[in-house]
Amino acid sequence: MNLGPKLLVSGASGQLGRRVLHHLLNTLQVPPDRLIATTRRPEAVSDFASLGVDVRTADFADDVDTLATAFRDASRILVISSEAGPHGVRLAQHRRAIMGAVQAGASHVVYTSMPDPTGSLVSFAPDHAESEAALAASALPGWTVLRNHWYFENWFHSIPQALQSGVWYTAAGEGELANIARDDVARAAVSRASEFSPVW
Repeated sequence: MNLGPKLLVSGASGQLGRRVLHHLLNTLQVPPDRLIATTRRPEAVSDFASLGVDVRTADFADDVDTLATAFRDASRILVISSEAGPHGVRLAQHRRAIMGAVQAGASHVVYTSMPDPTGSLVSFAPDHAESEAALAASALPGWTVLRNHWYFENWFHSIPQALQSGVWYTAAGEGELANIARDDVARAAVSRASEFSPVW
């Protein structure tokens, strides 16, 4: 029995995608028959499929029609940004995902961006800035941008070297960092999926 709008999580096999699904099912207790999980590797989310989540194959490198088919019946879609290659590749994938959502008739897309992409010197910031612009220019009835900061977990790559050398190298200078745990980002995303929220 369909108890409400279908919620779709892209990149469901990734670290953030899996936490989003976890919190939808366990924190908000969204019925699994309301959830669609898309990924390039469906076998990696077989545990969610066994719970009744509709798992579908989708790759942002696919054409728009293929993505529209994968997004079929989804009212609200979380587009987790891809980690693909050089500048422009990621952007092209995001544009296809947005167009796929439009063709699928989605009412709302939530996109995981970064803080101030238009003013950032980070190399991949333009992809996020232009992805946000594509959302704004789309025919979607509604959309939301999540300005996710750097995950705490990303520092784990630096910890072994810092422990060995006794020095922690960073480009922050005297500035302060506003990191966040990936699980907190997932909780923020799923909070928008409440029955009482107009946003995804």
